[in-house]
Amino acid sequence: MLKTVTLIALLVSDSAASAIHGASLVQKGADATFDATILGIVDPAHRCENGVGLPQQLRISDCEGRCQFNPGQIYNCELDFLSGGSETHSLTLQIEICMIESVSCTVILNVELPNSPVQPGFMYTVKYSITPDEVLSGQAVEFYTRLFNTKFDILQVCVTAEIDIL
Repeated sequence: MLKTVTLIALLVSDSAASAIHGASLVQKGADATFDATILGIVDPAHRCENGVGLPQQLRISDCEGRCQFNPGQIYNCELDFLSGGSETHSLTLQIEICMIESVSCTVILNVELPNSPVQPGFMYTVKYSITPDEVLSGQAVEFYTRLFNTKFDILQVCVTAEIDIL
């Protein structure tokens, strides 16, 4: 059974971070891509912490390899992951940005994805959009995407990539 969870019109912003425009979780194989968007594979993207699941691929619009973002532009993101551990009834999506030069970090999103159960051993895709803020111009940032079991705060998956903000 294919299940889709969508959080529509979510807007979170931080004076030192970015805006998030929506998030969803889709079991792999469901047709729920962003319309008219070409998503490139982010490389390098690394598993940043040991979660019970395994990240497979991070894709971001208008990006191939190391990403370069323009402030104010919306970037669609997709993270494929193989779920692990035990059945999870709900996931929490966390997005964090760390300034590489100053080593300061800001969590810009920490939200439960309603109706987002995952079964171990299945491939899922989490989708969200971000807009870099102008205050990040000229900086390199470490971009973290984490998914947690909401009830038990168990890390399902974490992936990170360095991104240049133009």
